[in-house]
Amino acid sequence: MKRLFILALAVLTICSGCSKEETKVVLDNSPLLLVRVDKRYGYCDLNGKMVIPAQYENASIFSEGLAAVSVYDKYGYIDTKGNMVVPTQYQGALFFMDGRAAVMKGDRWGYIDQSGKMVTGVDYLTTFAFTDGLAPVVIVKNDAGKAGYIDKTGKFIIKPEYDDATNFSEGLAAVKVGRKFGYVDKSGKLVIPAQYDAAAMFRDGLAMVRINGKHGIIGYLNKSGEMVIPAQYGEGTNFHEGVAAVRKGEKWLLIDQTGKPLLEKEIDAPTVYSEGLAPIWADGKIGYMDKQGKMVIKPQFESASIFVNGVAPVKVKGKCGYIDKTGKMVIEPTFDWDQRSIDQYTHYYTHFTPASPKKDK
Repeated sequence: MKRLFILALAVLTICSGCSKEETKVVLDNSPLLLVRVDKRYGYCDLNGKMVIPAQYENASIFSEGLAAVSVYDKYGYIDTKGNMVVPTQYQGALFFMDGRAAVMKGDRWGYIDQSGKMVTGVDYLTTFAFTDGLAPVVIVKNDAGKAGYIDKTGKFIIKPEYDDATNFSEGLAAVKVGRKFGYVDKSGKLVIPAQYDAAAMFRDGLAMVRINGKHGIIGYLNKSGEMVIPAQYGEGTNFHEGVAAVRKGEKWLLIDQTGKPLLEKEIDAPTVYSEGLAPIWADGKIGYMDKQGKMVIKPQFESASIFVNGVAPVKVKGKCGYIDKTGKMVIEPTFDWDQRSIDQYTHYYTHFTPASPKKDK
């Protein structure tokens, strides 16, 4: 199970009137793809046209109309026209979500709004994105790092008393108490006791948890704390579009929200559905399968990721291009295959976009 605690990854979204004094920023949210050419980052549109030249040392995907980029090891933010709207002045910068982004000054983090104004103190050892109006942060308390939750002004809504904390999702967040994880609601009440060795975020009404130690087994809880899919798997993924991948033995299965196998056949590696298709490893190549088990795009790619806005990145002869849902190459594979960018893209769209509705039993 991937650790979903406080991560130094990046994430995104937009705030509408968080306070009377806050500058309202209207940004173009046209979808642009982060691409790498000759070890530099830039952005193209969904037709493959370079909109922002590959000129940055490092860069993030766009979120809420802004993207973090670095020049001479300093980070700032550009808009979708390539204008530098927040000057490069930070040692680190994360995605925008809920109208806020975490930025690093020296060895501490704080939050800015979309105009670039600092809206909290620069006080945090570690930060992550705002979700459900709150962000998990770590501060020094009694010579130790403790995690709690702040609102968009930097006020602690849930006191920093946990040993680790994750983002809120579907109204709950996993927190670490000693060596175990449980879940708190937005009032800070521990509504699911801290009894798990690892705990992921809620998606589609379910959360993956691990029992029996670091190398134990995983199952899935509902928001009442009931283990509705019994712990019996070695590894698993979060639910997305009503499906999760779980490992039993050396093979993986796809299950629905009741725990029932989606298909009779096993697969060789974990995957995730997005826009109704999932990348599947078969015969040494990757293709795409629908939820009925039909391989609608034959295995032919060296690597691949999920569909977003009707296109998916694929690797051909070491290069990155994009296909549509028929398998047609709509952006020729001329870009560098950059796994870090692909991981950003996959993590954001599978963890922080709206979840699918829970399946009726």
